[in-house]
Amino acid sequence: MKCSFLARITVFATLLISSFAAVPAQTKASSVQKVVVSVDVLNVRSEAATTGQKLGQLKLGQTVTVSTKTANNWYQFKYEGKNAYIAAAYTKAFSAQATTGLSKSGAAVVSVAEGLKGRPYVFGATGPVSFDCSGFTRYVYNALGKSLPRTAAAQYSGTKRTAPAAGDLVFFTHGSGIQHVGIAVDGSTMINANSYYGQVVKESFRSGYWGSRYVAAGSL
Repeated sequence: MKCSFLARITVFATLLISSFAAVPAQTKASSVQKVVVSVDVLNVRSEAATTGQKLGQLKLGQTVTVSTKTANNWYQFKYEGKNAYIAAAYTKAFSAQATTGLSKSGAAVVSVAEGLKGRPYVFGATGPVSFDCSGFTRYVYNALGKSLPRTAAAQYSGTKRTAPAAGDLVFFTHGSGIQHVGIAVDGSTMINANSYYGQVVKESFRSGYWGSRYVAAGSL
């Protein structure tokens, strides 16, 4: 009888521990954060899978407040009042430092540019897979409904000179004329399609290689 009672206690304890261990890890810990869409079009789904019903689309550069990240790498968020999901692989972390205190238009330009960091540099490319310097700036502006000419020199001619601020174009020379352009994040940092690094990067334009080659900033 005593052995039977102890056996039952042991079985009960085993089942209790197993029940905790068996809880499926459907989601990782909830953590509200902002992310930026880093692809041209990102589908919004009703479930955390590509088989989920398509509820809508988000565009490149859009900022989304997400809550939970699922074990299979999808973010949950509210879309038109309903729970919805987007694939986390096609987003990047929102940089609050880059956009805090900026004008609405400046923050939008920086947000889109941030989402393209890491895409390859290819001479003559205008996106969306790869870019050269002026192809990158033109693509970012076009994504926000703003028109820019194709080349760095033409973009310089088509903009007004200004003190560099977030979202403005910054122009550079290698000795004669305008040969390079990037997008200012602030008064000293830019995002640009850089042939040396072979990709879209964020770097200083006030020091280092670009410091002595900086010409001016321009805005539409």
